[in-house]
Amino acid sequence: MKSRPWLPYVLPMALYMAFLAGQSNDNLLWLYPVKVLVVAGVLWWFRKEYCRASGPLATWSHPTTAGEPPALHGWGLATFIGLVAIAIWIFGDRFYPKTDELLLTFERWLAGVLHSPPPKETFLQPFDPSGRYVFLGFRIVGAVLVVPVMEELFWRAFLIRWLVKEDFKSVPVGTFTWPSFLITVGMFGAEHNQWLAGLVCGALYNMVLYRTRSVWACVVAHAVSNAVLAGYVLTTGDWKFW
Repeated sequence: MKSRPWLPYVLPMALYMAFLAGQSNDNLLWLYPVKVLVVAGVLWWFRKEYCRASGPLATWSHPTTAGEPPALHGWGLATFIGLVAIAIWIFGDRFYPKTDELLLTFERWLAGVLHSPPPKETFLQPFDPSGRYVFLGFRIVGAVLVVPVMEELFWRAFLIRWLVKEDFKSVPVGTFTWPSFLITVGMFGAEHNQWLAGLVCGALYNMVLYRTRSVWACVVAHAVSNAVLAGYVLTTGDWKFW
């Protein structure tokens, strides 16, 4: 692992995105559980890398100077930011076009320039899994337990430090630079169809990282957001968020 220190952080995310690329409403019922199990298995395989004394999940916080807050500092902040982030995600949804809508608009414009037939609408279609309880169980576990760990290890433990210095393990958790902040926020937004909410949430989770110097705090904030979103979707049946 010394020759590829990035692997434990990048591989789970890469596998998740590979599964996502092949995911559709036709195969979602069986592919999503497989995706959750594979990614969770890889995270478990590399668990010692994350949890050893120098790993990003070794403690709640990583004080670097005298007077830093105690180890449990950040629970309240992480929970609050997780709630704020998902409120923006849900209630701001109607006020901006999503990535698939923007792409369709661009394709129509391009078709007009090239005088070719306009593209058909290809918006992401909501998938209604009501009554499919095994799938729903995997969906909740994936959203609340697997995805927050996977994404925060990639974005906040690896990439945001790698953008500061290639030897990312030598960069203290929570180190701020404008390029690393802006790039990770931009990429986090681009990862999601709800790109504007993704930008805001990426900035908020980064703020948790800077304030607490803890990847665990970011995991908690992300998990709180996803848990509330799961409850909202299951309560309202608004499956477009899933």
